[in-house]
Amino acid sequence: MDRKEAQSLRELLIIRQENRAKLDAVNQNLGSALGFKYTNGQRTNHPCIIVFVPEKIEPALVPGSQIIPKQLEAEIDGEVVFCRTDVVRGGKAASEKDAPPIDADNFRIVEELRKGRIGLTGGVQLGGFDELGRGYVGTTSCPIQTADGKIHLLTNQHVAGSLGRPIYHPRPGQYAIGRTSQAIEYVTDEAHFQGIIDEKDALVRVDCAIVSLDGNAQERVKPGLHELGALGEVVPIDLGTMDVIGTEVVSIGRTRGIQTGVIAAYCYEWLDDDRWSVYTDFLIIGDEPGGAFSDHGDSGKLIATKDGLRPLALLWGGWQERLRTGYEQENWTYAIDLAKVLGYLDIGIYR
Repeated sequence: MDRKEAQSLRELLIIRQENRAKLDAVNQNLGSALGFKYTNGQRTNHPCIIVFVPEKIEPALVPGSQIIPKQLEAEIDGEVVFCRTDVVRGGKAASEKDAPPIDADNFRIVEELRKGRIGLTGGVQLGGFDELGRGYVGTTSCPIQTADGKIHLLTNQHVAGSLGRPIYHPRPGQYAIGRTSQAIEYVTDEAHFQGIIDEKDALVRVDCAIVSLDGNAQERVKPGLHELGALGEVVPIDLGTMDVIGTEVVSIGRTRGIQTGVIAAYCYEWLDDDRWSVYTDFLIIGDEPGGAFSDHGDSGKLIATKDGLRPLALLWGGWQERLRTGYEQENWTYAIDLAKVLGYLDIGIYR
């Protein structure tokens, strides 16, 4: 049977699932994702499965059962489809490092996002209190509109908290603007990836929520993103292509202000143990030295394309987020496919 090289995210999803035992055999692996292979620091046009490891060890010292094959394959639609693999060293640190400082322009923007004087728009700070009464802050993704025509705010589930929780702006306890009315943390992999994969006990973290606004707060809503402007049409992710990989993106959040970056990989599996496999949609790397596209408090911010400011993703974590015990992926930001978030919550972007 002839072999052909994978050319789409769909094909990579299937190949990875069919070769899960080989990938799981890699000792202390930090998960895998889908993207393009890099050779000598340069991106090639070869779609690949990226496997993250704490250290890259001389192959002669690695047991044969733990060596990642240079190629993986699966039978798809009656054809043998193969892809290359790329082994990438993940971050490893005993303690979290400080993110790089922001510049003067972003310092000004951050001050505006935290002061409560620019209205309720994409990027402004939200606050709340957890179950133990501790205050915390996060970021507004953007204003959204529900089926009944009312205007509310989109953010993360871990920012909005449990249903009915009071949400404040700009900081906890200052001005109550509404309450959490919908929240979703996880969905099944078969639902999220349109039945392409269906692994036993596998979930996708979507981490999204609606903050329903009081009447007075609705009057303070401004569409779009602060400083960046009006949003374009939402980008749907086409799993039949590799088009989203390499997309240049921009975001605004209450901690790092405006940051730019690039979609580096898709469908990162960041937890795989005896009970669960857990996925998220995007890995994003920042343009700045050190790659810090986000930091604590930026949770909930919207990620849009640099070209046309088209909404693409909802950020939920980043800057050395500890996703596996003892290890971390340095500099990555983790985000969710926004088109699917809007569908799960049955909402649209307010314009």
